[in-house]
Amino acid sequence: MKRNIRIEEVGDINSEYPYLEFFFNGDTSPFLEIAIFNKELSFKIYSLAKSIILSNDEWTYIQKTANDFLPKALKNEDDFKNSYL
Repeated sequence: MKRNIRIEEVGDINSEYPYLEFFFNGDTSPFLEIAIFNKELSFKIYSLAKSIILSNDEWTYIQKTANDFLPKALKNEDDFKNSYL
């Protein structure tokens, strides 16, 4: 299946962990942000001028990406903190 979704990992000095932004190909504004809050996934859905329609495959892809991202981001942050103790 050709993915109609682009994902960007964003590092922000104002957040403890990086987060993911999801875009439809060709769009410049994300429709979804997945961040980590209290060591759990947090989903923020953005309001767009057009309807957000996802296929089951696209939603499964987003969910798998988020579930793979969580332990990696937590480990990277823990490793970073432990290297300065």
